Amino acid sequence: MPSSTLARPAEVAARPAGAAVAALFGAVARLLHARPIHLRGVLLDAALVVAEDEPGAEVLPQGRTDALVRLSLGAGMPRGWPDVIGLAVRWHVDGEPQDLLFSSSRPGRLTRFTPLPRRRLNGWFGTLMPLRTEAGPVVLGVRPDVAATRATGTVTYEILEATPLGAWHRFGGLELRGPLLPGAGVPARDGDDPQVRFDPTENAPRGLGTYRWEDLLRTQSYAASRSGSQSSVPARGPRSGPA
Repeated sequence: MPSSTLARPAEVAARPAGAAVAALFGAVARLLHARPIHLRGVLLDAALVVAEDEPGAEVLPQGRTDALVRLSLGAGMPRGWPDVIGLAVRWHVDGEPQDLLFSSSRPGRLTRFTPLPRRRLNGWFGTLMPLRTEAGPVVLGVRPDVAATRATGTVTYEILEATPLGAWHRFGGLELRGPLLPGAGVPARDGDDPQVRFDPTENAPRGLGTYRWEDLLRTQSYAASRSGSQSSVPARGPRSGPA
């Protein structure tokens, strides 16, 4: 059966699901006069480090690439409470932003698709939804690289790739250099963020696209968040959207 035929049921289900989430997000945004999720976070200067000879390396730029990372709490729960932690990564190709979003989860065959609230930042993050490549769907994950962090003094995460139900393979690293402060290109205060927006649909990385059913889930809720918010500040680059 053609893949397009298999995708239709998911698209049919995604449209009303996206509309329901959009209605909820829009109501909360109007009440708070701000986007309802991942409202506050911290921006970090970062670097993607990908080796050419590693499996999966073709989905991200090879070598060392300057990046921007945003760590945020999904619901903005009080300090010490479990929350879904977001880790957004941005780099640029020919001046165009390339965005990937990860959420706190687990690497298991089922738990890799489920957000997991937790208290600490040093755990597993995954894309939750599959991403489209020339070789087929993949999911990406990141986890702390304790050995590299101890050896270099730079907080480092491993980047891993898998088929939706397959084994994980490491193919790169993500180095977090520190808070992005004034003078580095984006205004910030005390390491906090200026409402920089990431959009994995509009700014999907080259060679690592999204599926239509994912876009149907996301775009309606993103639009609702923007329409009800009065605190948006565009991200760097020609295109932006909510994280």
